[in-house]
Amino acid sequence: MLISGSRKRVDSNRLAPTQQRLEHFDVLRSFALLGILLVNFEWFTRPIQAIVLGVEPGLSGLDAGTDWLIRALAEGKFYPLFSMLFGAGFALMLERAEARQAPFWLLYLRRLLILLVFGAAHMLLVWAGDILVVYALSAFVMVLLFRRTPIQRLWKWGLAFIATPMLLMWMGTLAIWSTQGDPDLQADIMAGFEADASALHGRVLAAAETHATGSWIANVGQRLEDARFTLANFAFWVPPVLGYFLIGRWLIATDRLLRPQQHRLFFRRWRSRGLILGLPLALIGASLLYGANWSIPAPQVALGMTAATIGALLLSLAYLSLVTLGAERLRFLAPAGQMALTNYLCQSLFWTWTFYGHGLGLWGQLPRAWHPLAVLLFFAVQVMFSHFWLHHFRFGPAEWLWRSLTYLQRQPMRRQIERQ
Repeated sequence: MLISGSRKRVDSNRLAPTQQRLEHFDVLRSFALLGILLVNFEWFTRPIQAIVLGVEPGLSGLDAGTDWLIRALAEGKFYPLFSMLFGAGFALMLERAEARQAPFWLLYLRRLLILLVFGAAHMLLVWAGDILVVYALSAFVMVLLFRRTPIQRLWKWGLAFIATPMLLMWMGTLAIWSTQGDPDLQADIMAGFEADASALHGRVLAAAETHATGSWIANVGQRLEDARFTLANFAFWVPPVLGYFLIGRWLIATDRLLRPQQHRLFFRRWRSRGLILGLPLALIGASLLYGANWSIPAPQVALGMTAATIGALLLSLAYLSLVTLGAERLRFLAPAGQMALTNYLCQSLFWTWTFYGHGLGLWGQLPRAWHPLAVLLFFAVQVMFSHFWLHHFRFGPAEWLWRSLTYLQRQPMRRQIERQ
């Protein structure tokens, strides 16, 4: 269990690290961005609504082995890492504003509103698997309900929200189990779930056809349908993201992620705990869920989600600890993390235009076993481009636009302007 901590109001010495850019944050963002691309890659060439249907039909051999490893080691482990960093970033921005005695809340709400617009545009115009909308909505909830939550309660609330989808699945499973005394009722309930699953399969096949051969306009229409599917599952997407936000805030509020050099023992412990406990649970969860239809409540799915949820929490903390401890050696990744929003959007733009019918039309033509290699090569290019871009400019293009709209003022972009 996470170690709780309490701390009084920030003193002047405590504020020093918040006044400078924290390179290990950028390294962590870059590593999370790589993992997110590895997980998202499947969904650049498979309809997003199939996310609850389990493994892609027809995989075998090396393709099936690669798919299983990605699900066990990466799926559900990197969005928590990025979410913790988002929550940590909120805590840093708040402390910086308080240190300067500057206004914060209206500015931050405007920042979230702009992120929501970015996410909605990304979801409808580029790719349906967008996470920015969920981040913006989760952050609105955090600001409204947990603005002044005491430090020692942040991680507790975080765990409660992370567990919410798991509990919902168990509630559905137990509700069906409770109808065993009435076989006709149970059969009717299961028939309803089966009918919904069959309809979902039909929608997935239609979406695949649209992505593979349809125009950009046709794909926008499909993404509207996908957006409705995402919003219909709001209770499964937002609570865990909010939970990881709160854990990220706790890591900043207790100084651990702000001054990692002074908390190396904490990160060493979580590196060990996360790997020793989280890895077996992640493997068990992946095995139970592999091939299962998540849209139909069943003991196997509930058990698999339980193991996967706890394993993801532990492994994401292990990954965070590993990268934090090795941040100095991984500093070459930092520029990609500094441009995380730009790089995230570019991943979607490049790969949807590679696979979709309105682009190169390579839908379904890249074997699953080749996905990790494609991800590593593409991300290496993003790291190199980020180094080049930030040598000349202060922000990535999307970061510059986000910042300019937030402050309602055009921000200086070129580094030459800074030196004059």
